[in-house]
Amino acid sequence: MSNTNLLFSNIFKILRPYQWVKNILVFIPMLMSHKLNYENFFLSLKAFVIFSLVSSIVYVINDISDVKSDQKHPYKKYRPLAAGLINIKECKTLILFLIIFCGLFLYDINTNFLLLIIFYFFISNLYTFIFKKFIFIDLLILTILYTLRIVGGGLITDISVSIWLLSFSIFFFISLASVKRQIELINAKKLRYKKISGRGYVVDDKKTINLISVFFSYISILVLILYINSPQVLKLYSSPNILWGICIIMFFWVSRIISVAKKGKIKDDPIIYAINDKISYLCLVLILCIIWLGITI
Repeated sequence: MSNTNLLFSNIFKILRPYQWVKNILVFIPMLMSHKLNYENFFLSLKAFVIFSLVSSIVYVINDISDVKSDQKHPYKKYRPLAAGLINIKECKTLILFLIIFCGLFLYDINTNFLLLIIFYFFISNLYTFIFKKFIFIDLLILTILYTLRIVGGGLITDISVSIWLLSFSIFFFISLASVKRQIELINAKKLRYKKISGRGYVVDDKKTINLISVFFSYISILVLILYINSPQVLKLYSSPNILWGICIIMFFWVSRIISVAKKGKIKDDPIIYAINDKISYLCLVLILCIIWLGITI
């Protein structure tokens, strides 16, 4: 492979495109409100691209900030910057290019969505430089960043995001953020570290983090149950009772993810694990089938 091709390969890696799957959340307001049409799909797709570009900018900034701690990490030391495959000057040039490219997509976008993107970028960087070092606060910030993607999908399409969806998202993403921290603590224990590098957590926090992940995951399912019994569902679904199947599937999925993580079988991010997990795909297909049946029957 030529030096140019190798450079582009490392640039592609540092953008972490596998993380872009999280930005699929912007499509949720359109899908949950049953307002799937060409215009809303195009706007949601635009939001997906913008969030992906902004998140990649944040990832590059994060790699620059964490380069020293990443070089000591068993997995992160293979990241292009930590491994010396790309230098900081090239990273800064990449950030500038991404900002310009992102600006083209933000041209003529509605003001509310633009303000949300600026806020997302600001909070993301505060997390990188400050909040990730504080236990529990970092979980709340990660939850906010996930939820902002859903809110952004609503703002760009001018679709109102229900309090039910926001409530479910907050509890569900606190759970996932806790699982991610639990995985890092398990990995630290395997390597006989007393704490996570660059974080405020120590290995002894593992039990507390596990309790948080379990508690908030089941609270999110409770919110889902309450939503099924709300007047809003009666307007959207002809057979709302069939949606109870989603609660059962979600209970299974979150319980399994927490269990698998506790056993140390997930290396890093539970969402990235789910992308490569056949059972997670099966759960997703079943949920989509239940939603379709709830609308058509």
